Amino acid sequence: MKIKNPLILMLIVLMIPLTMYGAIANYNHFPTLKPSHILDEKRTNISFAFGMRVLESDYTGPLLRLRRASDNTQKDFGWGDNDIVDVTAINTWRNGSNVYVHTWYDQSGLGRDAVQVTNNRQPRFYPNAVMPYFQGDGSNDHLTVDTPNGIQDVTNAGDEGTVLSVMRATTRNQHTFGVLTGVNRWSSHVNWSNSNLYFDPGICCDQNRFITNGSNANIWKMYTFVKTSTNIIIRTNAVDNLNASHTNGVCTRTEDFAIGWATGSEPGNHATTSFTEFIMYKTDILSTEYQKIEDNTMTFWGL
Repeated sequence: MKIKNPLILMLIVLMIPLTMYGAIANYNHFPTLKPSHILDEKRTNISFAFGMRVLESDYTGPLLRLRRASDNTQKDFGWGDNDIVDVTAINTWRNGSNVYVHTWYDQSGLGRDAVQVTNNRQPRFYPNAVMPYFQGDGSNDHLTVDTPNGIQDVTNAGDEGTVLSVMRATTRNQHTFGVLTGVNRWSSHVNWSNSNLYFDPGICCDQNRFITNGSNANIWKMYTFVKTSTNIIIRTNAVDNLNASHTNGVCTRTEDFAIGWATGSEPGNHATTSFTEFIMYKTDILSTEYQKIEDNTMTFWGL
Protein backbone atom coordinates (compact mmCIF):
# COMPACT_ATOMS: atom_id res chain seq x y z
CA MET A 1 0.00 0.00 0.00
CA LYS A 2 1.38 3.36 -1.03
CA ILE A 3 0.94 6.21 1.47
CA LYS A 4 0.18 9.39 -0.43
CA ASN A 5 -0.34 11.79 2.47
CA PRO A 6 3.11 13.27 3.26
CA LEU A 7 2.06 14.19 6.84
CA ILE A 8 1.13 10.58 7.67
CA LEU A 9 4.36 9.36 6.10
CA MET A 10 6.37 11.76 8.26
CA LEU A 11 4.63 10.59 11.43
CA ILE A 12 5.36 6.94 10.61
CA VAL A 13 9.05 7.73 10.05
CA LEU A 14 9.26 9.56 13.36
CA MET A 15 7.57 6.74 15.26
CA ILE A 16 9.84 3.95 14.00
CA PRO A 17 12.93 4.88 16.09
CA LEU A 18 10.77 5.47 19.16
CA THR A 19 9.28 1.98 18.82
CA MET A 20 12.71 0.46 18.27
CA TYR A 21 14.15 2.32 21.30
CA GLY A 22 11.36 1.00 23.49
CA ALA A 23 12.02 -2.57 22.42
CA ILE A 24 15.77 -2.21 22.91
CA ALA A 25 15.40 -0.60 26.31
CA ASN A 26 13.32 -3.53 27.51
CA TYR A 27 16.30 -5.79 26.87
CA ASN A 28 18.81 -3.38 28.48
CA HIS A 29 20.89 -2.93 25.34
CA PHE A 30 21.95 0.43 26.78
CA PRO A 31 23.63 -0.61 30.08
CA THR A 32 25.16 2.85 30.43
CA LEU A 33 21.67 4.17 31.11
CA LYS A 34 21.30 2.17 34.34
CA PRO A 35 21.60 4.09 37.63
CA SER A 36 25.17 4.81 38.67
CA HIS A 37 26.44 4.16 42.19
CA ILE A 38 29.68 5.11 43.85
CA LEU A 39 31.29 1.66 43.91
CA ASP A 40 30.65 0.99 40.23
CA GLU A 41 34.02 2.56 39.42
CA LYS A 42 36.24 1.70 42.41
CA ARG A 43 36.21 -1.83 43.83
CA THR A 44 39.87 -2.77 43.38
CA ASN A 45 41.59 -3.38 46.75
CA ILE A 46 38.33 -2.87 48.62
CA SER A 47 38.06 -4.45 52.07
CA PHE A 48 34.32 -4.06 52.66
CA ALA A 49 31.51 -1.59 51.98
CA PHE A 50 28.56 -0.88 54.28
CA GLY A 51 25.85 1.68 53.70
CA MET A 52 22.34 2.71 54.57
CA ARG A 53 22.02 3.13 50.80
CA VAL A 54 22.84 0.92 47.84
CA LEU A 55 26.50 1.49 46.87
CA GLU A 56 26.95 -0.76 43.84
CA SER A 57 24.59 -1.11 40.88
CA ASP A 58 24.93 -4.89 40.57
CA TYR A 59 24.37 -5.54 44.27
CA THR A 60 21.12 -7.44 44.83
CA GLY A 61 21.26 -8.42 48.49
CA PRO A 62 19.77 -6.69 51.53
CA LEU A 63 21.38 -3.74 53.32
CA LEU A 64 20.47 -4.63 56.89
CA ARG A 65 19.26 -7.46 59.06
CA LEU A 66 17.37 -6.11 62.05
CA ARG A 67 16.05 -7.65 65.26
CA ARG A 68 12.72 -6.48 66.65
CA ALA A 69 12.94 -6.09 70.42
CA SER A 70 9.28 -6.93 71.05
CA ASP A 71 9.66 -10.59 70.04
CA ASN A 72 13.33 -10.93 68.87
CA THR A 73 12.22 -11.69 65.32
CA GLN A 74 14.84 -10.91 62.67
CA LYS A 75 14.28 -9.62 59.14
CA ASP A 76 16.37 -8.44 56.17
CA PHE A 77 15.67 -5.10 54.49
CA GLY A 78 16.65 -3.73 51.10
CA TRP A 79 16.20 -0.21 49.75
CA GLY A 80 13.44 1.94 48.35
CA ASP A 81 13.20 4.03 45.19
CA ASN A 82 15.42 6.69 46.76
CA ASP A 83 18.29 4.14 47.13
CA ILE A 84 18.07 4.44 50.95
CA VAL A 85 17.26 1.48 53.19
CA ASP A 86 13.50 0.98 53.15
CA VAL A 87 12.52 2.93 56.26
CA THR A 88 8.81 2.66 55.47
CA ALA A 89 8.98 -1.14 55.43
CA ILE A 90 11.04 -1.12 58.63
CA ASN A 91 8.54 1.07 60.44
CA THR A 92 5.65 -1.11 59.34
CA TRP A 93 7.43 -4.24 60.52
CA ARG A 94 8.66 -2.89 63.85
CA ASN A 95 5.21 -1.50 64.72
CA GLY A 96 6.58 0.86 67.34
CA SER A 97 9.17 -1.55 68.74
CA ASN A 98 12.85 -0.65 69.00
CA VAL A 99 15.04 -2.44 66.46
CA TYR A 100 18.68 -3.46 66.60
CA VAL A 101 21.33 -4.26 63.98
CA HIS A 102 22.20 -7.94 63.63
CA THR A 103 23.98 -7.63 60.26
CA TRP A 104 25.22 -4.73 58.15
CA TYR A 105 25.68 -6.43 54.79
CA ASP A 106 28.89 -6.02 52.82
CA GLN A 107 28.25 -4.68 49.30
CA SER A 108 31.83 -5.17 48.08
CA GLY A 109 31.23 -8.69 46.78
CA LEU A 110 33.60 -10.21 49.36
CA GLY A 111 30.89 -11.25 51.80
CA ARG A 112 32.54 -9.56 54.77
CA ASP A 113 29.40 -8.65 56.65
CA ALA A 114 29.55 -6.73 59.94
CA VAL A 115 27.67 -8.88 62.45
CA GLN A 116 26.60 -9.00 66.08
CA VAL A 117 24.79 -12.19 67.07
CA THR A 118 24.47 -11.41 70.80
CA ASN A 119 21.23 -9.52 71.34
CA ASN A 120 22.34 -7.24 74.16
CA ARG A 121 25.43 -6.17 72.20
CA GLN A 122 23.58 -5.08 69.07
CA PRO A 123 23.56 -1.33 68.36
CA ARG A 124 20.16 0.29 68.06
CA PHE A 125 18.94 1.24 64.60
CA TYR A 126 17.13 4.56 64.17
CA PRO A 127 14.82 4.61 61.11
CA ASN A 128 15.25 8.28 60.26
CA ALA A 129 13.85 8.82 56.76
CA VAL A 130 16.55 11.34 55.81
CA MET A 131 19.59 9.84 57.57
CA PRO A 132 18.98 6.30 58.87
CA TYR A 133 21.71 5.19 61.26
CA PHE A 134 22.69 3.01 64.18
CA GLN A 135 24.30 3.93 67.47
CA GLY A 136 25.71 1.88 70.32
CA ASP A 137 24.97 2.50 73.98
CA GLY A 138 28.64 2.94 74.95
CA SER A 139 28.58 -0.19 77.08
CA ASN A 140 29.09 -3.23 74.84
CA ASP A 141 27.43 -2.59 71.46
CA HIS A 142 29.48 -3.18 68.31
CA LEU A 143 29.61 -5.05 65.00
CA THR A 144 32.51 -7.30 63.93
CA VAL A 145 33.89 -8.11 60.47
CA ASP A 146 35.10 -11.72 60.56
CA THR A 147 38.20 -12.42 58.42
CA PRO A 148 40.87 -15.12 58.86
CA ASN A 149 43.66 -12.72 59.81
CA GLY A 150 41.58 -9.86 61.16
CA ILE A 151 42.98 -6.37 60.69
CA GLN A 152 45.81 -7.77 58.56
CA ASP A 153 43.29 -8.76 55.87
CA VAL A 154 41.49 -5.42 55.62
CA THR A 155 44.68 -3.33 55.60
CA ASN A 156 47.96 -3.91 53.78
CA ALA A 157 49.39 -6.21 56.44
CA GLY A 158 48.59 -3.78 59.25
CA ASP A 159 49.93 -0.73 57.46
CA GLU A 160 48.20 1.12 54.60
CA GLY A 161 44.45 1.51 54.41
CA THR A 162 41.64 3.98 53.66
CA VAL A 163 38.36 4.48 55.55
CA LEU A 164 35.55 6.63 54.12
CA SER A 165 32.72 7.07 56.57
CA VAL A 166 29.62 9.05 57.41
CA MET A 167 29.48 9.42 61.17
CA ARG A 168 28.11 11.64 63.90
CA ALA A 169 30.77 12.19 66.54
CA THR A 170 30.17 12.15 70.26
CA THR A 171 32.63 13.07 72.98
CA ARG A 172 33.67 10.46 75.57
CA ASN A 173 36.43 7.92 76.19
CA GLN A 174 35.58 5.67 73.25
CA HIS A 175 37.09 3.54 70.51
CA THR A 176 35.08 4.07 67.34
CA PHE A 177 36.49 1.42 64.97
CA GLY A 178 39.35 -0.99 64.35
CA VAL A 179 41.53 -3.04 66.71
CA LEU A 180 43.47 -1.91 69.76
CA THR A 181 45.59 -3.73 72.33
CA GLY A 182 47.83 -1.37 74.27
CA VAL A 183 49.96 0.64 71.84
CA ASN A 184 49.50 -1.91 69.03
CA ARG A 185 46.46 -0.68 67.13
CA TRP A 186 44.73 0.36 63.89
CA SER A 187 41.89 2.44 65.25
CA SER A 188 40.25 5.80 65.82
CA HIS A 189 38.50 7.82 68.53
CA VAL A 190 35.61 9.97 67.24
CA ASN A 191 35.83 11.84 69.63
CA TRP A 192 37.89 11.24 72.78
CA SER A 193 36.80 12.93 76.01
CA ASN A 194 39.10 15.91 75.32
CA SER A 195 37.12 16.64 72.10
CA ASN A 196 40.01 15.51 69.87
CA LEU A 197 39.59 13.01 67.04
CA TYR A 198 42.47 10.51 66.96
CA PHE A 199 43.66 8.20 64.19
CA ASP A 200 46.25 5.55 65.12
CA PRO A 201 46.99 3.27 62.13
CA GLY A 202 49.93 1.49 63.75
CA ILE A 203 51.99 1.60 66.91
CA CYS A 204 50.78 4.44 69.13
CA CYS A 205 51.45 7.21 69.69
CA ASP A 206 52.83 9.60 67.11
CA GLN A 207 52.63 13.28 67.97
CA ASN A 208 50.77 14.12 64.76
CA ARG A 209 47.74 11.88 65.05
CA PHE A 210 44.78 14.04 66.04
CA ILE A 211 42.62 17.01 65.16
CA THR A 212 40.36 19.10 67.35
CA ASN A 213 36.81 18.03 66.57
CA GLY A 214 34.64 19.27 69.41
CA SER A 215 32.75 21.67 67.16
CA ASN A 216 31.57 18.67 65.11
CA ALA A 217 30.12 16.73 68.04
CA ASN A 218 26.56 15.57 67.32
CA ILE A 219 26.82 16.78 63.70
CA TRP A 220 26.86 14.45 60.69
CA LYS A 221 30.14 14.65 58.79
CA MET A 222 32.09 12.79 56.12
CA TYR A 223 35.30 11.47 57.69
CA THR A 224 38.15 10.11 55.60
CA PHE A 225 41.14 8.35 57.17
CA VAL A 226 44.14 7.37 55.04
CA LYS A 227 47.33 5.61 56.06
CA THR A 228 50.03 5.75 53.39
CA SER A 229 53.41 4.05 53.67
CA THR A 230 54.70 7.17 55.43
CA ASN A 231 51.82 9.44 56.45
CA ILE A 232 48.42 9.61 58.08
CA ILE A 233 45.66 11.77 56.62
CA ILE A 234 42.47 12.91 58.35
CA ARG A 235 39.83 14.70 56.28
CA THR A 236 36.47 16.15 57.34
CA ASN A 237 33.89 16.89 54.64
CA ALA A 238 36.59 16.61 51.94
CA VAL A 239 39.02 19.02 53.62
CA ASP A 240 42.49 17.99 54.80
CA ASN A 241 42.76 18.55 58.56
CA LEU A 242 45.95 16.55 59.03
CA ASN A 243 48.61 15.13 56.71
CA ALA A 244 51.66 14.16 58.71
CA SER A 245 54.31 11.47 58.99
CA HIS A 246 53.75 8.29 61.00
CA THR A 247 57.00 6.74 62.15
CA ASN A 248 56.13 4.34 64.96
CA GLY A 249 55.57 1.16 62.92
CA VAL A 250 52.71 -1.02 61.71
CA CYS A 251 49.94 -2.84 63.57
CA THR A 252 50.75 -6.51 64.10
CA ARG A 253 47.47 -7.55 65.79
CA THR A 254 45.19 -10.15 64.17
CA GLU A 255 41.85 -9.40 65.86
CA ASP A 256 38.79 -8.82 63.70
CA PHE A 257 37.89 -5.27 62.70
CA ALA A 258 35.08 -3.77 64.79
CA ILE A 259 32.65 -0.91 64.17
CA GLY A 260 31.50 0.82 67.34
CA TRP A 261 34.53 -0.43 69.27
CA ALA A 262 38.17 -1.39 68.71
CA THR A 263 38.46 -5.14 69.20
CA GLY A 264 40.78 -5.97 72.08
CA SER A 265 40.38 -2.65 73.87
CA GLU A 266 38.73 -1.97 77.20
CA PRO A 267 35.06 -3.04 77.24
CA GLY A 268 34.05 0.25 78.82
CA ASN A 269 35.35 2.22 75.83
CA HIS A 270 32.62 1.21 73.38
CA ALA A 271 31.46 4.10 71.21
CA THR A 272 28.27 6.12 71.08
CA THR A 273 29.30 7.39 67.62
CA SER A 274 26.51 7.10 65.03
CA PHE A 275 27.11 5.34 61.69
CA THR A 276 25.33 5.51 58.35
CA GLU A 277 28.09 4.60 55.85
CA PHE A 278 31.47 2.88 56.16
CA ILE A 279 33.74 1.88 53.26
CA MET A 280 37.28 0.57 53.64
CA TYR A 281 40.16 -0.18 51.26
CA LYS A 282 43.28 -2.14 52.15
CA THR A 283 45.53 0.39 50.42
CA ASP A 284 46.00 4.14 50.41
CA ILE A 285 43.81 4.78 47.38
CA LEU A 286 44.59 7.76 45.16
CA SER A 287 43.41 11.19 46.25
CA THR A 288 41.39 11.50 43.04
CA GLU A 289 39.59 8.28 43.99
CA TYR A 290 38.73 9.16 47.57
CA GLN A 291 37.74 12.68 46.54
CA LYS A 292 35.26 11.25 44.06
CA ILE A 293 33.73 9.05 46.77
CA GLU A 294 33.62 11.99 49.18
CA ASP A 295 31.86 14.22 46.65
CA ASN A 296 29.29 11.55 45.84
CA THR A 297 28.65 10.73 49.49
CA MET A 298 28.37 14.33 50.63
CA THR A 299 25.98 15.17 47.80
CA PHE A 300 23.81 12.11 48.46
CA TRP A 301 23.49 12.68 52.21
CA GLY A 302 23.42 16.48 52.04
CA LEU A 303 26.54 17.01 54.14
